[in-house]
Amino acid sequence: LQKILQLLPERIFYRWHFHSIGSVLKKLLHTGNCIKIRCEGIRLFLLWLQALQTNCSEEQVLIFACLVPGFPVIMSSRGPCTLDTLISPPFTLLDAKIYPEEIAPLLPTVSGEKVAEDQTCYFLQILLKYMVTQAASLEWKNKENQDTGFKFLFALFRKYYLPHLFPSFTKLTNLYKPVLDIPDLRPKPAYITAIRNNENIYSTKIPFMAARVVFIKWLVTFFLEKKYLTSVQNTKNGGDMLPKIIQTGGTSQDKNPELETSVLPEQEKNHSNSSTLSDRRFSNSSLCSIEEQHRTVYEMVQRILLSTRGYVNFVNEVFHQAFLLPSSDISATRKVIKVYRKWILQDKPVFMEEPDKPNNQDDVSNLEHTETDCKHLASGHSGHKRSSSWGRTYSFSNAVSRGCILEDEDKNVKAGAQAALQVFLTNSANVFLLEPCTEVPALLKEQVDACKAVLSIFRRMIMELSMNKKT
Repeated sequence: LQKILQLLPERIFYRWHFHSIGSVLKKLLHTGNCIKIRCEGIRLFLLWLQALQTNCSEEQVLIFACLVPGFPVIMSSRGPCTLDTLISPPFTLLDAKIYPEEIAPLLPTVSGEKVAEDQTCYFLQILLKYMVTQAASLEWKNKENQDTGFKFLFALFRKYYLPHLFPSFTKLTNLYKPVLDIPDLRPKPAYITAIRNNENIYSTKIPFMAARVVFIKWLVTFFLEKKYLTSVQNTKNGGDMLPKIIQTGGTSQDKNPELETSVLPEQEKNHSNSSTLSDRRFSNSSLCSIEEQHRTVYEMVQRILLSTRGYVNFVNEVFHQAFLLPSSDISATRKVIKVYRKWILQDKPVFMEEPDKPNNQDDVSNLEHTETDCKHLASGHSGHKRSSSWGRTYSFSNAVSRGCILEDEDKNVKAGAQAALQVFLTNSANVFLLEPCTEVPALLKEQVDACKAVLSIFRRMIMELSMNKKT
């Protein structure tokens, strides 16, 4: 099945063996399967979905939206949807006298199998990893479709998962017309203490906080220095194709701190509605371990994420959200600080370059056109008409016109260094404006360390950079 999907994407796009492939993938995705089979099902499903792109049906979009357990039930034209109801619809929902064969697990979970305690974080990491690593594995005749495959999946992710990960996510963040209001003082959240391996672990009950941290660390991976591992090195370091499942009270944790920002599971007892200070001992590394075979695709995704104003604004808003994390998860904030340190003091990204023309920001007032959200994915996927032509014209331009992927009209992403510095100064102020948890020394130290990291950049900016009066 993998070879069919990889070598025949054009045929797949035209729904070649559409129902047969869908049936096989449903068997792999069945929630009664063992973890390894379910993860393989996700990988192959993402291959299929990025080949179908805008020619998929509503059902495929809904399955994508339900791949990660723990998120709210998806509402659709067929009513509330879960992965179970999509794979095996109740007979009452089927308007037919002849019912399809019931889909059963291929390899059910066996007694004693290790299961991730935080299923939401585990499968979120699986989804994010395969969205990237499978993005360039389809052999398109038109190579531009490799980019659009990832863009399509990422647009779906932003539509269905992002609102739950970041309830306060705003589209008003605009590096090209920045809002520079100083943030307000934030009260400290209620921290909960648990003891694990004779160590106090602190968490909050903020919904989806652990999953939020997973996404931030995933995004950071594309912008920090990477250490590329051969398959032999990765095996020695414990890097399997799937994230490790580590039980609470296990005998050991990963000994390689460089693996923190690769796809590893949350080593937490808490559900994804809580977050913990579990990885602060590994937070000092600025390297992200990536398998050598995935170097090209990670570079491709990094290029995409900085290719348009909409993506640049998206990245900066996610990093803004990282500055709002509680002290128990501030290790993720420090990773974002390292990204800005690299951008500001070492390797300036393209959006920090000076604009080619002084007046080329006049057309940025309509921010909606700089977003790459998938705004109408669930509403217009049934009964797609097929085109007699194939390539960039159909797969991408049609997606744009139908509202599935809004390609930015303005790819001139250069905002200048001053705008980027102003946004960083404003957003990073949040680490100082979080009410400190003075009664818990460990949490106080986490916040102080983050403040020191920001102040270090401030100091270097003053000493080494030219700044205008506004900055």
